Amino acid sequence: MEFLTPRAFFIAAACLCCLFFGACHKAVVKPDSTAPVFYSDGRSVQLLPTQAMSGSIDMAQRLEGHFAKPDGDTSSFSGDTWVCANDSILSIHLFGGFGTTIAELTYTKDSVSLSSSFIDGEKMKAEYVLADFQVCFYPFDALKNNFEKAGFEFREKVEGVDFERTLLEDGNTILLVKKSGSEIELVNELRKYRYHITLSEN
Repeated sequence: MEFLTPRAFFIAAACLCCLFFGACHKAVVKPDSTAPVFYSDGRSVQLLPTQAMSGSIDMAQRLEGHFAKPDGDTSSFSGDTWVCANDSILSIHLFGGFGTTIAELTYTKDSVSLSSSFIDGEKMKAEYVLADFQVCFYPFDALKNNFEKAGFEFREKVEGVDFERTLLEDGNTILLVKKSGSEIELVNELRKYRYHITLSEN
């Protein structure tokens, strides 16, 4: 069984921070896109197929992340991204301070790939980042079915175009996603990390 421990999540966070300072090129391609994503130590889900996406997204976003270190301190990073999501692809480009592409995560029917200036694909698993983006942007019903097959509970409260999504295991909250206008906040209570996404208004 392979899953990310809290320490491994911190390593992943540190690698994400390094995205904005790296200089060498590295690419990791996984032809098997069914690698499990462990949202708890005992239960995992598969990435939803790209065909599950309703509509499409092709837009700039601002991403801020905060991660708890093993010593209790917090590490953070921020950067600009471009997200493309439709029924054939989910891709996330991360940009450096001068607009240079320094990392790209891509999920298609056949593969999950990570191309990065610095990040180690063995420590920072692309499917975990992609899975979190699916929770933010994919249709609730498809996510609910996927989570419930693994024994999780997945809820949603909707108010207009805004929503609050909650992932639970045995009654305990694991993940919470709130969308309010152009702002999305994802908090992983179990792994102690969170993302704040600001959607482009263009």
